[in-house]
Amino acid sequence: HYAVFVRSETPGPVAVGLDRLEPTGWHVLPAREGTSAAAEVSLPIRHLPAALRGSMLLQPRHDARHAALLARGRVWKTHVPSSRGPDQVVISFGEDASRALSWTWRTGSDVPSTAFRVARADPAGEFPADPREVRVISSRSERVETPDLLNDPSIRRHRVTVSGLQPGTKYVYAIGDDSTWRSVRTAPAPDRSEPFRLLYMGDPQCGLEDWGKLLRVARGKFPDAGGLLIAGDLVDRGNERSNWDHFFLRASGVFDALPMMPCAGNHEYLDMGPKLYRAAFEGNLPRNGPAGIDPGLVYSFTYADAFVAVLDSTLAVSDPARGRVQADWLDEALGRSPATWKLVMFHHPVYASHVTRESPALRDLLVPVFDRHHVDLVLQGHDHAYLRTPPMRSGKRTTGKGEGTVYVVSVSGTKFYDQAPRDYTAVGFTNLATYQTLDFDGPRRRLTFRAWDIAGRQLDRLEIDKLDTPNAPRRPKLQVSSSPPGSARIPRE
Repeated sequence: HYAVFVRSETPGPVAVGLDRLEPTGWHVLPAREGTSAAAEVSLPIRHLPAALRGSMLLQPRHDARHAALLARGRVWKTHVPSSRGPDQVVISFGEDASRALSWTWRTGSDVPSTAFRVARADPAGEFPADPREVRVISSRSERVETPDLLNDPSIRRHRVTVSGLQPGTKYVYAIGDDSTWRSVRTAPAPDRSEPFRLLYMGDPQCGLEDWGKLLRVARGKFPDAGGLLIAGDLVDRGNERSNWDHFFLRASGVFDALPMMPCAGNHEYLDMGPKLYRAAFEGNLPRNGPAGIDPGLVYSFTYADAFVAVLDSTLAVSDPARGRVQADWLDEALGRSPATWKLVMFHHPVYASHVTRESPALRDLLVPVFDRHHVDLVLQGHDHAYLRTPPMRSGKRTTGKGEGTVYVVSVSGTKFYDQAPRDYTAVGFTNLATYQTLDFDGPRRRLTFRAWDIAGRQLDRLEIDKLDTPNAPRRPKLQVSSSPPGSARIPRE
């Protein structure tokens, strides 16, 4: 991070004008300890060198903090530049995953719009059931500029949202001149009678080639999974487009058939806020988040009988006011949902697996909301070591007779951290990339959570049963596997 200080060469005050800078969001402040280098966050300067005392600080907005750089020295190339043909296809759910789907894809900057065709699939799931029912939609697109990318500085992101779909139905679609029909299935109706499965992953971030292999293994082992949740830090440097091109390359063949719902992590914010994250996903994700926060960063959707809320913990950690906005929105959204199962996903853990870092403010903000609405699972990333808690309430383990929330930290890439034993650790291990399955059994009101590695070994298992009476207390059943080979094991219950 960078900061600019201005000081007179002679004793006395100095006047600073911002007439040569874009003035919106800039401030000129006396430099002193306790002042943040960027606005809208509480990251105070702890020590100010004597040479800077008496100077003035030029303070930009937090999301423009790298505007203080005097020069940029980094340029790069992408190994997968765009073309006139569509690629990087990603499907996401609408607010009601049984009725609406959204698609996004990339083309070169000289393709302002692309034709999109969609229809119910035939019994084999390969072609339209009735050619007369094919809907043709023209995509809307936005130009995305990344001037430091030498060989592909300008692309277009295209978007199409299709509503009025039928629950639990396979559809086929085709983009542009491509004659190949690809398929996707909508979520089942929320009638609590049909089992369904979701996949979940923590940070891909580093080692995307290996992450792509893990993703394909998960898809191959569980082809009936209806959707994928990713808990932030999808890439390492969120505003270098070559990172995103690599991410989408490794997910090709999966994201165009398995709807993916992400959240932003701190690495999506690097350099200039989540600019490229929003360019990739904003128009694809439900726009039902709180006022005052950019669309696509905070949202919710319902998949069958599961309500899923997605938060932006980077905003919450850096700006307590916008953290409170998210907590209040979540409180209201959970209160409105009639779904049996309630899940919340965000990046920074409430109960950390990392050896040193904690987020007590985030815990104090969100845990009361989780407890009040009996949230079943909280899905997180950031700490790069696997951790699952027992059912927790008010910061403590439950006895098994009352209600509680299970918190999970997961990592799916190849960047790993150590962890230390904690009193809330039920299962923990390090140096291993995993993915998780969430199996919902509607008739038996049972949720089975499992963690897997790329070799197909089940590393952790948890069952949560609910009584048939709506809103009745849950009776957790905890079942855990033996220690995964080659990993450091943390004591469990």
